[in-house]
Amino acid sequence: MMSSPRGSRRRRPVLVPVASAVLAAGIGVTAVSGGFAQAADDPPPKVAPGKMIDQGQFRTQFVKAADTTQPGTFGDLKRYLVLTLKVTNLGDETTGIGLLPEADKIGSMPLNFAGSILRMRPEIKTKYGPEVYGTDFGVKTGLLQPGVATTVLVKFELEPTATAPTSVTLDVGSFVYEPLGLRDQTHYWQLVGDDDDDGFVPTVAAEVTLPVTRERG
Repeated sequence: MMSSPRGSRRRRPVLVPVASAVLAAGIGVTAVSGGFAQAADDPPPKVAPGKMIDQGQFRTQFVKAADTTQPGTFGDLKRYLVLTLKVTNLGDETTGIGLLPEADKIGSMPLNFAGSILRMRPEIKTKYGPEVYGTDFGVKTGLLQPGVATTVLVKFELEPTATAPTSVTLDVGSFVYEPLGLRDQTHYWQLVGDDDDDGFVPTVAAEVTLPVTRERG
C-alpha cells in the first residue's frame, strides 16, 4: 500500500520510534537519541507481536491476528481475518480511527490513526475493504480519546472456503508534529516521509509480523 522511493527526493525529518520491543539483533537504527534523524535506507526495525511501538502521535501494540467466525450484519455467521490492536492517543485532541489507506494514495496528513498502517502482506482483497473501529465494553467507536488506551479491530471478510494466511506482516508509519510549510507555521500531526517527484512516500518506522491463529466464533 505504499510506493517505493524513487526519483530525487526532498527529505523530511524522521521521528525514530522508541520501542522497547525492537528486536535489535542485526538491525541498526541510525539514531536513538530521542530526537530527529535522517531517513535511512536500512530495513525498518522489526517489532514482536504485543510489544509497544512509539508512533509519535500514538502508542500502539499489534496484539494478534485471528481467523474467526462472527455474526454478520443480519445475524448470519461470517468468516473474518481480525487484527487486534491496542492504541493510545498521545495527542491533546480527539482523533479519528479512520480507514486503511488505498495503494498509492497515502498522504502526509491522513488525519487519523489507520492512515499509518501503510501496507499489509499478503494483501487481503475484499469488496468494500476492511472494517476498522474501536471497541469499548462492546460499544463500537470511530474515535480515539487523548490518553485512553482503546482496542482497535481491523476486520477483513473472508470467503467460507478461502485459505487464510499463516501470518501477516504490517509496515507501520510514524507521525511528527511540525509546521505544514514555510508559509503556514500551524503545527499538524504529519506522517514521516519524503516528498519525491511523484508525490509523498511514507517512511516505514517499524515492521511487525503476526501469526494467524484459528479461533472459534
